Amino acid sequence: MRIAMVAACPFPSYQGSQVFVHEMSEALARRGHQVVVLTYGQQCRAQGGSEPSYEHRRIGRLPWDDASRSGPTLVKPLLDVRLALALRDSIRNGGFDVVHCHNYEAAAVGAVVRGLVRTPTVYHSHGSLEVELPTYFSGAIARRAAALAGASFDRWIPRAVDHTVVLREADAAQLRRRSGAGVRASVVPPAITDPGPPEDPIAARSALDLPLDRFVVGYAGNLDAYQDLDAFARVVAALRQRRDMRRSLWLVVTHALAASFDGEIEKRHLADSTRVLEVRAFPAVRQAMAACNVLVLPRRSATGFPVKLLNYMAAEKPIVTGSGCTGLFRNGEEGLLVEDGDEAMVEALVRLASEPDLAAQLGRAARRRFKTEYTWEAVVPALERVYVEAAGACGAAETARSMLR
Repeated sequence: MRIAMVAACPFPSYQGSQVFVHEMSEALARRGHQVVVLTYGQQCRAQGGSEPSYEHRRIGRLPWDDASRSGPTLVKPLLDVRLALALRDSIRNGGFDVVHCHNYEAAAVGAVVRGLVRTPTVYHSHGSLEVELPTYFSGAIARRAAALAGASFDRWIPRAVDHTVVLREADAAQLRRRSGAGVRASVVPPAITDPGPPEDPIAARSALDLPLDRFVVGYAGNLDAYQDLDAFARVVAALRQRRDMRRSLWLVVTHALAASFDGEIEKRHLADSTRVLEVRAFPAVRQAMAACNVLVLPRRSATGFPVKLLNYMAAEKPIVTGSGCTGLFRNGEEGLLVEDGDEAMVEALVRLASEPDLAAQLGRAARRRFKTEYTWEAVVPALERVYVEAAGACGAAETARSMLR
């Protein structure tokens, strides 16, 4: 197949969605498909390492386009128009068997172009815009307006494309409630490349100059508001009040620092209990995770499937999550999921600190689950089936038959 992979974002980047698109494109190329990735003009890091197995086309970068973080900006609508024009021209000049669009803006681009140049189009939903969009605004009126706009978008996009991919069963049920039972959708979990056995934790701590005798609680990911790190800052502050956990350390690993997060640390007087690492490559993230006793994902919004959870599982570390990860792993067997509430998360962390055998058992089980269900070898065949269904829905019968061959 010849696949156009569309991502309305800077690329490449160490953010979860961009890494996900990169690895998916590589996995499809290994299966023999011809993949062209279309993105914004900006890149958040220098190209490095081996050349990708896919072709990468960027739209021209605008002088004032310097935002590396997710969320709405004034310049993005103009970037999306330019991305749509680039996709239209690419289809007319070379042709694609399928257009695969990631997240909201790319899906809108794909839907518009589909109306101009009819090509099977797949929308890969990474979550709910109704939930995520309000987190980029302050003030009750602005947040309510953002939620309404996001909900409208969540209803419209699945109707405007040929097939929608969601990451979990709960998202599929919600999609059909909003957009109608006739909407074509498939549940395809995310995947990452297996990084191999975890690094030695003592060596990792030595490399990062972390003391060996402290209980290290780690978070690896972006610092956007929907991650609910403000709630976890309260948890860290509460841990400090317990005599048996006073020497706990919060290790935060991210690709981009945020002033709002620094303000939260200052407000909670956590500077001496927090270490923040700004990293530029995944090996540094992996080393930092190896140095932790436990990894935490505090997110409460139950949409999408955080790629960082797969990184955590692959790292063979015990995991504590908020209610946003309900159903994504076996609670009590592959990690600990706590209902919303600071005290419940505090107790889960204290339990793992006092029961190292349980912590090790949870980590081993999480890695086993990852290797069985969340590698590209397990997931790519499901994507190929989605492409065939999208081609059939679009009326491209010959394309669908050629895919099946």
